Amino acid sequence: MLFRTLSGLLVCFGLYLWILGGEHTAESGEAAFLTGSMESRYVITAGSATLLTASPEDVHGRMEPAGRRASSGPPDIHTLQNINERFTYEVRYGFLRLGDVHVYLKGDTLYQDTPAVHMVTEMVSNRRLPLIGYREVHYHSFLAYNDSIPYGLRFWQNSLHRDKFERYLYEFDYASGNVYSFEEGEAVDTLDLSRPGDGGPAVMYYSRMFAGTAGDRTYPIYIDHEQSEIEMSFTDRQESYDSPAFPDEDIKAYIMNGNADFEGPFGFSGEFTAFYKDDDLRIPLEARVSIWLGSVRVRLTEYERLQ
Repeated sequence: MLFRTLSGLLVCFGLYLWILGGEHTAESGEAAFLTGSMESRYVITAGSATLLTASPEDVHGRMEPAGRRASSGPPDIHTLQNINERFTYEVRYGFLRLGDVHVYLKGDTLYQDTPAVHMVTEMVSNRRLPLIGYREVHYHSFLAYNDSIPYGLRFWQNSLHRDKFERYLYEFDYASGNVYSFEEGEAVDTLDLSRPGDGGPAVMYYSRMFAGTAGDRTYPIYIDHEQSEIEMSFTDRQESYDSPAFPDEDIKAYIMNGNADFEGPFGFSGEFTAFYKDDDLRIPLEARVSIWLGSVRVRLTEYERLQ
């Protein structure tokens, strides 16, 4: 269940919304500590057709003004969509290393006549931990962009340790304003898109566009076949940060504090914190989520700019 939470956190940076988790059924013989959490049924949200032309302010109508920006300014969507990056994150609960997460772009694609990028998030457990063993889940997303924001076209999950592909699948129909969810090839639900929004890997890009600003934003997501709300409070305050991904740099980090209006596993309180590098790209450095005993940390250990 913890990697379900990690899915929520990981994809709140993108990374952080997925620690928040999704529907899960425990399996006998697996540690409740991690069981199924890598196999969240979270839905990366999409909006109605207005999402395709809306600005961030139009998309999130309950946002407060962004306020003063940092001197260098965060990146816009055009900057982010034109860079090829690879992120490696280490996941820890106290002194325990639960596993690693790799996030990267696989390449450009065309989906239903819409140009898109194929984004991959790979989550691999630390098989050395007792009672956990090998767990590996890959999340795939086709993301498109308008002039302001990224949005999802298709999302699916492959459970490699079960040898199950497209175990969970979500299709976004902008014309009808619906998201269609599937499990192991069977239709599960049709979800209304009452507000434009996006989740999953796209949030990793979206949040970077506001890191280092002073203002509050809300974001609608779909979890357990219901619409929920994420509140994000960005600040232009900086603090020193020691990053293993940039050992030779004197880094300052911007902080975002968030809250989810639903309950998660392990007494998850709904509160999480994210840290972004004070550079032109606002690289996501870390995400932390509170649980009933301490917190889980997803920390960047390697960062590559690829050609």
